[in-house]
Amino acid sequence: MKKIMVPLLVYLIVCIIAVMLPASDGYNTIGWKLLIGQIYAFPVLIIAFLISFFLHRRLSH
Repeated sequence: MKKIMVPLLVYLIVCIIAVMLPASDGYNTIGWKLLIGQIYAFPVLIIAFLISFFLHRRLSH
């Protein structure tokens, strides 16, 4: 459970930042902003999970 909390928090922060950023007139809806935010947040989630996984693995040995 500890391994996934930090990556999920990072994912949530990236999605919140994406919703708060200004967008073009046609794309200034929460749905479009969340879609684009998740496109950016998913790779960040994977990277944060890998870092968290290796740090917890290193500390447990």
